[in-house]
Amino acid sequence: MKLAPCLLPVLLSVRAVPAAAGTLTDFFPPDTKVVFGVRVHNLATSWVARSFKEQAQAQAAGVGWLKAFPLEGFDFLRDVDEVVLASNAKGRNPPAIVVVTGRFDVARLAEGAKRYGGVPLLGGEKDTDSVVALLDGGTALIGDRTLVRAAIDRRGGTTGIDPTLNDRIASLRQRYDVWGLGEQPEGFAAPVPEAKAVESIDRFQFGIELSSGLELGAEIHTRSPQDAEKLSAALGMVAAMFKGQQPSGSAAKFDLQADGGTLKLNVFIPEEELKKSIQSDIAALSPTTAPTAAPRPAPPAAPKPAATQVLDKEGNTVVLQLPGKE
Repeated sequence: MKLAPCLLPVLLSVRAVPAAAGTLTDFFPPDTKVVFGVRVHNLATSWVARSFKEQAQAQAAGVGWLKAFPLEGFDFLRDVDEVVLASNAKGRNPPAIVVVTGRFDVARLAEGAKRYGGVPLLGGEKDTDSVVALLDGGTALIGDRTLVRAAIDRRGGTTGIDPTLNDRIASLRQRYDVWGLGEQPEGFAAPVPEAKAVESIDRFQFGIELSSGLELGAEIHTRSPQDAEKLSAALGMVAAMFKGQQPSGSAAKFDLQADGGTLKLNVFIPEEELKKSIQSDIAALSPTTAPTAAPRPAPPAAPKPAATQVLDKEGNTVVLQLPGKE
């Protein structure tokens, strides 16, 4: 089994003590349909993260929403506990708000910043730019200017999202390190033809937990039983590939169940097997030095033709005079 190296910095997050779900979801727009969360607390101290610390930092710096954050003197792995993104998922570039919890030096970061409702706002020189709102030393909001200002206005009030969605969020956050859930908005179209099958999904949820290996749990509901059959067949091929790559006696599991229009997927890879897979990925990415070919021996010099003596009839050597020579 191979893990995509670009995903490792995300998958290697470890469990942190969750903040109150109600407090966090208070900042979400009322029309929220999709939510993703990642716990990054203790990432820098985990054995796997130490192997990928540079890659994790590079990945973090390249994340679009994080580019809006003032990164000077800010260490993503050290200063952040949790990141949660919420969106209504409408359109090709849907508006989103990111709630970041951790430790922020507000006095330093907010020096000279503009304020809205008493909250420092960073960035947003253009109307289309994302802004960062430092609510306090433990919470920051990043996202569309309109969504961030609306979230500031909702502080201290009650969440506007559906109570059922709030309960599902709380359940996933308490169990998993990386998680997500959502519903497809009406009229959703896949951004690329290769992702056409995603259009058949009307709601989903998943979670990844890493305390004793890699555990993935997912539940996918399709728009019709026929769509479920097609998706089940595709995942069945993935399951066959997964099982074919496991060594003899492996404790890894790939369980797929279908119930009407709902698919339930559970994957488990023990810690030792996960370590071997990661080490194999590292070895595959390491540059190798090709053996130096031995130099070819120089071809032997052509022998000089032996001088030929010319004799007269009596056997005496004849001296030839070349034209133009004295």
